[in-house]
Amino acid sequence: MSTTQSPPTIRSDSGPRVRPVLFAVMAICSGVTVANVYLAQPLLTLFAREFGVAPSATGVVVTCAQFGYAAGILFLVPLGDVRRRRPLLTAMLTVTTLALLSAALAPGLSLLAAAAALVGGFTVVPQVLVPLAAELAPPQRRASIVAGVQIGLMTGIIGSRVIGGAIGEVLGWRAVYLLAAALTAASGLLTVALIPREAQRANVIGYGQLLASLPRLLRGAPALRHSCLLHASLFGAYNATWTSLVLVLTHDPYHFGTATAGLFGVLGLAGAVAAPWAGRFIDRRGPLPIITAALALTLVSAGAYALGASVLASMIAAIVAVNIAVQWSQIANQARIFAYLPEARSRANTVYMVAVFLSGAICTAVAAACYAGLGWTGVCALQALLAAAGLTVLPLARRYDRDHHTPVTA
Repeated sequence: MSTTQSPPTIRSDSGPRVRPVLFAVMAICSGVTVANVYLAQPLLTLFAREFGVAPSATGVVVTCAQFGYAAGILFLVPLGDVRRRRPLLTAMLTVTTLALLSAALAPGLSLLAAAAALVGGFTVVPQVLVPLAAELAPPQRRASIVAGVQIGLMTGIIGSRVIGGAIGEVLGWRAVYLLAAALTAASGLLTVALIPREAQRANVIGYGQLLASLPRLLRGAPALRHSCLLHASLFGAYNATWTSLVLVLTHDPYHFGTATAGLFGVLGLAGAVAAPWAGRFIDRRGPLPIITAALALTLVSAGAYALGASVLASMIAAIVAVNIAVQWSQIANQARIFAYLPEARSRANTVYMVAVFLSGAICTAVAAACYAGLGWTGVCALQALLAAAGLTVLPLARRYDRDHHTPVTA
């Protein structure tokens, strides 16, 4: 398998070297842009109040954003294997900013959901940046560098809930979307400026051929299939409870305000804190022990979440555990597929992330139905079921890795 050189570079005609700050800027941009997918989650009560609908009905905005994100990953991210990244990222960032402004001006829930879908479709910048970071990283530090970018990504997910909830309660939900537009434009400009220019790619295949290669990649790469199933089950479990959490915290027995409920998102930073250790562990020992621990944590946290309906300490413990789990699983599974498929990292990431975010979107919709029909207990049962499903895939992944002996740093 091919490797990159240290120090990593992207070569243009003049051969510039990557600036050391680039990975940090990638992390910031990833965090800002992925936050756009989750902006609606702490604002559901505010949407319901302004548009005069039931709180459970506002979940359509979250669902549309996630379906849009999955579509953007499918149709845009594969271009990272065949197109220069700077112009690709510029186009994505421009449309995302305009879509966020449209969301801020939406006069009704349906148009807000449509704008959220458009935002999700083009704010797939992190899924271009993560394979790029893996490409630039020295092989022996690939998982650690991917973990660093993932820290920014996870911080953005959490920050969107905490900051979004606070700003939404004080200034209204429209101000949240306006701020997101400004941050997307600013972080995007800096990132594009720091990415070295690439030479025009040789032997570029057509767009139709590019998309047609995705199912072939999935069929021909068992490791990719395993990781899709492993993280899709865990991310679906994570989304089921996480997107419904604000409804529990703002109603009986807690009755927290939107801003206070949003502050619970700070607990999700435990995942970001635990990420560097996970990256170093994966570089030394491989991804499967971390994936196993993540699924086990998710299963256990479902019970803690259920108890948290009346015991605040249990709710806090569940939030911390599930956020550590989703971060560990993401880093480990991406490191695994990047090691097996170094020549098709953007396409492999596309297949992987489409599976993951389709699972997240479907499970968000199922969780809304569970919450409406069975309450919080039903949502927690859904998380447990999905985590258990992921655990059944682990023996297949272990057998394949044992037979192929492919190191993460390949």
